[in-house]
Amino acid sequence: MKGLSLGAFVLSGMGATAACAADTVLELHIVHRPPYLVVGPNLQVSGSSVGPTVRAFEKAHIPVKWREIPALRQLALLRKNSGKFCSVGWYKTPEREKFAKYSNPVSQDGPWVAVVSSRFPRIAATVDGILSDAKLTVLMKDGFVYGTYLDKKFSTMKAARMASAGDMPQLFNMIAAGRADVLFAPKEEAEYYLALGIFRTEQLRVVTFKEMPQGYYRHLMCSQQVEDSEIARFNAALARHP
Repeated sequence: MKGLSLGAFVLSGMGATAACAADTVLELHIVHRPPYLVVGPNLQVSGSSVGPTVRAFEKAHIPVKWREIPALRQLALLRKNSGKFCSVGWYKTPEREKFAKYSNPVSQDGPWVAVVSSRFPRIAATVDGILSDAKLTVLMKDGFVYGTYLDKKFSTMKAARMASAGDMPQLFNMIAAGRADVLFAPKEEAEYYLALGIFRTEQLRVVTFKEMPQGYYRHLMCSQQVEDSEIARFNAALARHP
């Protein structure tokens, strides 16, 4: 999707129909998380979760404005229900459903893969094989939602666990530097960083798994102050333009 100016989208949405004049502008929170959410120079937004979101809001004639906010701050604001806003591109979890409203899915991730240090050329090609190897260290991002399948596997793994609050580029660098051996990530996210060319092929490689389920859906996660009718309008527009 071509980048869209954050300010321009407010104007285009508010000018779409006369009915929009009665709507309060809905604030959309975003964090740079390529390839799903991309915030570029001059406040340009794009990404696989952003494209369907933008089109649905335009078709629903709901005026919005964008705001870049760190992910953990987004969650804190949603818990406080301190305004009318939605966060874009989030997984749905039972814990989050206690304080947030969700739209229908705006996109779906590919299956998860393992990014591994090339120090281990013969690493197992199954999830159980990797996680049962006590010689390996699995790098895990704090606050990450890995989903039911991987969470169950992690609960009984023999591999060592290393937690990090770093962003994804930092985590990839830790694997490349040999500080940990394995990092699980959605397929398209792993491919995005490897395609940048900042890592040498002898540093990292991707392991795919036949047994891995399809990736998880991403949604708008909205504060309780967002009206159900607005979410319904968004969902209807999303269904017409997947």
